[in-house]
Amino acid sequence: MNSEVLKSPSAASNCTSQVPSAPSRQMAFEMETGGHHASYIRNFAQQWSEHLSPHQIYFVVTPEFFERHRDVIDLIEDLPTDLVKIQSIKSTESNLPSGGVRRAFQTWKLFCKYASDLKVDRGLLMYSDYFQIPMLTGSPSPCPVSCIYFRPTFHYRTLKNYQPTIKQRLAAWRKRFLTQRLLKLKQIDILFSLDPIAVDFMNQHFETDAKIMRLPDSFVRYHWSQEDIDRLRSDLGIQTGRRVCLLLGILDSRKGPLQLLDAADRLPSEIQSKTCLLLVGSLTNEISSEVIAKVNHLNQNSPVQVILQNEYVSDSVVQKYYQLAHVALTTYQRHMGMSSALIRAALANIPVLSSDFGLMGELVERENLGITINTEDLSEFSRGLADAISRPSESLFDEQQALNFSARHSPRALADTLKSWVID
Repeated sequence: MNSEVLKSPSAASNCTSQVPSAPSRQMAFEMETGGHHASYIRNFAQQWSEHLSPHQIYFVVTPEFFERHRDVIDLIEDLPTDLVKIQSIKSTESNLPSGGVRRAFQTWKLFCKYASDLKVDRGLLMYSDYFQIPMLTGSPSPCPVSCIYFRPTFHYRTLKNYQPTIKQRLAAWRKRFLTQRLLKLKQIDILFSLDPIAVDFMNQHFETDAKIMRLPDSFVRYHWSQEDIDRLRSDLGIQTGRRVCLLLGILDSRKGPLQLLDAADRLPSEIQSKTCLLLVGSLTNEISSEVIAKVNHLNQNSPVQVILQNEYVSDSVVQKYYQLAHVALTTYQRHMGMSSALIRAALANIPVLSSDFGLMGELVERENLGITINTEDLSEFSRGLADAISRPSESLFDEQQALNFSARHSPRALADTLKSWVID
C-alpha cells in the first residue's frame, strides 16, 4: 500500500512532557465490531502510543473483533511500545444476547469484571448509549467510569430543522432523564460526546460533578499520492468528465441509497451525463436486491454512471475515496448523531450534500461545509443533487471553515482529549 500515516515530528515530545511521571492503567471496553468501532480503536491506540507515555491502556474486545479486524490487532501488536495492549474476553463470555436490556446488563457485568481483573485506575465505555440503566441499577464499577455518548438527542428540539415524531419526543425525554441521573453517580468521571452542541447543552442545563467534554470524531490520517488516486479512478472505471458523488459506509436503509438512486433517476439528462454516483460499502440484506436492481436500471436506461462497490472497505483506504470524489453525500434518512464523513470531506477539501436533519444538518450549515436538503422529499433531493453536480465546488462550501473544522477533529486533538482523561 502506497501510503503513510501523517505525523507531527514534535507532537509526541511536546505532549508527553506535560504528562505526570506516575504511570496509570486504563481500560477501553468495546463489545461492538461493525461500523466505526474498529476505526476508533485503531486511532485511540495510535495516539496513545505516540502521546500518552508512560501510561498504559488495555483494549478489551470480543473474539469476533479479533476475527474481523486482524489489521487493527496487528497494528496494536506492532506498535513500538508495551503500553498499548488488546485482549479478548473469553469465548464462553461472548455469547451475548443480540440486543436490548439483557445484553446491556450482561455487558456491564463484563466491564466490571475486566476492570477488576486488570486492576485499572479508570475505565472507558467506548460505546455507552445502551448502558445507562445497568449503570444506574446494576453493580457499581470497581473504578471511575468514563463514557462515549454517541447519540444524545434531548437537545435536538433546539436545532433549526428538527421536527420530531411523538416516538422521537419520548425517546429524547427518556435519554434526558437517564443522562441526568447517570451524571449524578459518583463513579462517573467524564462523559464524552461527539456532539459539541449536546456538550454545551449538558454543561448549561445538567447538574453534575462529572466532566462533560467534546470528543473529536477523529481517525488515523493517511497520505495518498495523486498516482494512487488516479489508479483507483481507473480501477473503478469512472468515465472521463464526470463529477463523482460519493456515498460511503454500511449501505443500509438509514444511509438512504434507495432515495439517492431515485433522486438521480429524476435528474435532467444533461446533468445525468456529467454524473458518477459512487456507492462504496457493504449492502445490508434488507435492501440489497432493491439497490442492485435500481443501479442496473440507471446504468441501462439513463446517461448517469452508477458504480456500486458492494464490499467492506478498510479504514486505512477510506480517505482515498474522498480524495477521488468531487462531492461527499451524507444524504441520510433522519440520522441521529455525528458522522466522520463530514470530517473526511473537509479534509479532502470537497463539499458535502447533506440531509438537513439533526446534528449533521446543523453542523453543515453552521460550518459552511456544503448544502443541506430534506432527503425525505424526493423532488427536493433531486434538485439538491443537481445543484451539487452543476455548481462549482467553491460556491458550495467555505474551504477555510472546512479546514478549521477538520483541524478540530485531528488525531492531535484526540490525543489532547485523551490526555485530559488520564490526568484527571
